[in-house]
Order: sequence, then C-alpha cells, then structure tokens
Amino acid sequence: MNVRISSGRIKQGDYTRQVYTWIKFGQYKEAISFLTEQSLINHNSREALSLLGYCFYMIQDFANAALSYESLSSLYPDNDNYKLNYARSLYQLCSFDDALRVTLTIDNRSTMIEKGQLVKLQSVIKYGQDDLTAARSLIDQLAADDPDREVNQGCVLYKESRYEEALTKFLNGLTIEGYKPDLSYNVALCYYQLKQYPLAMKYIGDIIEKGIRDHPELSVGMTTEGIEVRSVGNTITLHETALVEAFNLKAAIEYQNKNMAAAQEALTDIFNVH
Repeated sequence: MNVRISSGRIKQGDYTRQVYTWIKFGQYKEAISFLTEQSLINHNSREALSLLGYCFYMIQDFANAALSYESLSSLYPDNDNYKLNYARSLYQLCSFDDALRVTLTIDNRSTMIEKGQLVKLQSVIKYGQDDLTAARSLIDQLAADDPDREVNQGCVLYKESRYEEALTKFLNGLTIEGYKPDLSYNVALCYYQLKQYPLAMKYIGDIIEKGIRDHPELSVGMTTEGIEVRSVGNTITLHETALVEAFNLKAAIEYQNKNMAAAQEALTDIFNVH
C-alpha cells in the first residue's frame, strides 16, 4: 500500500527524511509517487528532480530517468554529474548516438565525476554501436590498475568471438575483484561458447546459490502455491544478481544436453524472479 503524505502540511525536512527512508528500503515506487506530486507543486524542484531521476533509474525506468536528468542538465548546465546520468540513461535505452552526444558536452577533467567514469561510459556506448576499435581505444585509456579495464577488454574480445582470450580476462577480473554476479556470468558464458558445459554450470550454480541466499525477497526456489508473492519488478537489484541471465544460460545448456525437463524447470525459475 502506498503511503500518501499531504504536501501542504509537512515540513521539507520531514518529507526529505521520509523519501530517503523509502529509498533506503528500496521502496522506489512510493518515493516516485510522492516526488512526482512535489515536482508538480514546486515546479523544477532540483531536489525532487534529482531524486526522481535516481528512483526511476533504480527501477530501470530509463525513459523517465532520462527525462529527469535532461531537465536537470538544462536547468544546471554546469553540473557534469547530471549530464553523466542523463547519458547513462540514454545508453540504457540504446539511444547510443544521443548518449554519446551528451558525453561530448562533459569536461573530462571535471572534478564532479569520478575519474575514468566518462571514458568508461563512452567505451560502452561504442561497444553498443559495435565500434570495437573505438571501444578498445577508450578502454586502453583507463588506468592500468583499474579492474574495469581488464573486464571491458574481455567484453571486446568476447564480441570478436575470441572466447579463450576473453575468458582469461574475466577470470583475472574475478581474481582482482572477488565474486561479482555479472563477472561470473561472463565466465560461464565463455565456457558455454567453448562447449565446456560442466564448468559453465559451476559458475551458474554459484550465481543462483548466492542470489537465493543474499536476496530472499526475490523468492527464488520458493514454493508459492497458495501464497501471494509480490513481484519485485525489473529492478537494479534483480539486474545485479544476474539471476535471469543465469537461468537462461542454464536452460540453454540443459537443452544442448537434451535434458528437456531441466531446461523447462530453469525457464520456469526465470518467471519466478520477475
């Protein structure tokens, strides 16, 4: 049930605390509902627009996130963070040309954004455009000790179908960064392409096991007959677990192994985490 607060009877400090409480506990839709009301009352409120952009991004509503950050970028053209988040939202929408155009308005020496973030974003945009030469050139500009350099090089190698080289990069990334679901998925995918299915399943199993343990709210592996389960939606949390991708890959491997029952079970599990 959404909490509704009368905007005319609450002090700013109070509603700010309430919004941040919603955000802290992942109640982004509640925050969005209230912030939308606030932005209508206080037209172009910087705080409301900024929080709206963040909340929309966290529920993967990238179209509305882009609109929020576009407004902020127009209202505050000297703020490179807003431009960076606007470009990120456009990238997630696969609007690669527009995303690149926005990044070109950002000063690479800006102290507002973390070092290397602009180059990383430009490299993934070029990757999305299949301009692998430009993507590799940008990745090579990253600091040698930046763990994303190794991983992103692996992504380019994978797209070039150089699976063994990509696998080496991803395994090095795991050694440097420790367990990360998306990186483990990349390793599993390389093993799949190399037809080393048992090794692929090992990494898939790790993703699923840790996803179940660390995010019980996703209800993975739970029996739900007769129980109403609230959908978690298409959230950043769900995306970061790589569970959907892992179950998809598991189904593909079981299909290759002609184990149709296990393949169907993996596909059913995908729907359970949506």
